[in-house]
Amino acid sequence: MPAKHALLTAARVSGLSALARAATAKQLRILCYHGLWITPGPGFGTCLFMDPAPFEDRMRRLKRSGRPVLGLDEAVARLEANDLPPASVVITIDDGWVSTLTHMLPVLERYELPATLYATTWYSSRDLPVINVAVAYLLAMTSRRDIALAPTISRIEALPEDQRLDALRDLGRELGVSEAWLDQRQFHLLREHELVEAHARGLDLQLHTHRHIDVSGRIGLLTGEIDENRAFLERITGERATHFCYPSGTYHHSAPALLAESGVRSATLVSEGLNAPGTNAYALRRFVDGRNVAPVEFDAYLSGTLHYLSEARTLARDIRIQAPRRAAAASSMLICAI
Repeated sequence: MPAKHALLTAARVSGLSALARAATAKQLRILCYHGLWITPGPGFGTCLFMDPAPFEDRMRRLKRSGRPVLGLDEAVARLEANDLPPASVVITIDDGWVSTLTHMLPVLERYELPATLYATTWYSSRDLPVINVAVAYLLAMTSRRDIALAPTISRIEALPEDQRLDALRDLGRELGVSEAWLDQRQFHLLREHELVEAHARGLDLQLHTHRHIDVSGRIGLLTGEIDENRAFLERITGERATHFCYPSGTYHHSAPALLAESGVRSATLVSEGLNAPGTNAYALRRFVDGRNVAPVEFDAYLSGTLHYLSEARTLARDIRIQAPRRAAAASSMLICAI
């Protein structure tokens, strides 16, 4: 990582970043966030929850950069028309954690930056934390290794809904973990009335499936999940949601056709990259920001430098893979010649 940071810093100082920005001017940048860590104590979730101060710093840097920040719908339309302002950026937020409203939206408002929330909605009608994430946190906060993650999640999720919170609290007490996470609603998603408030304050609400399904493994459920998710959001916005984010980046080759049939115009992944004109609108790439991402990496993504670094790494990897194959082929030819 230090070597990568040194390389990116050198690119910026030498002027290569400016060249990268010019070369990638027509390509759309899409930032991806989840929630913020608002519970006292050590943070949890490398990409899932970043600290509030770095998030504000990112938005401040973005605003001061002068790069145009577009709403998702406008950006997708202008990408398709090859009519983007140079180095355009879109801000997206996944899931709909409570901190989106309490901490992220005020920052976006302060810097007058539009953003899209891909909201998953099953938990929005239930006063429950997201079970699998809460269990993972509780187990991460203890040195005990006699409690397995997956069976514990399955056991709690199998309980009647009105018993699940008590089961989580019992687990936390058994492990000696403070309930500050529960007091802060760290692992709660926005309730319906909170989504109403977020939308009224300008946050664009789009599709993320109703139950945050694994698209790659449950592709047969995708259309129904879109319908439920859209119906929930339409009660709030009065508008038809037409943009989608693959939950956890899970993808299936049949998904684009199903999404198109459902009236979805674009879909985003969690794979890093820029989006050139002509990019498949159902496989848009994003930069996933998080706790372990340094400011120099954030700046490098926006400038396009990170794109060329990734391209160079891919080329080097291909060369490493191909070299032994070529050597083997040459040996075979030599043997045949002999």
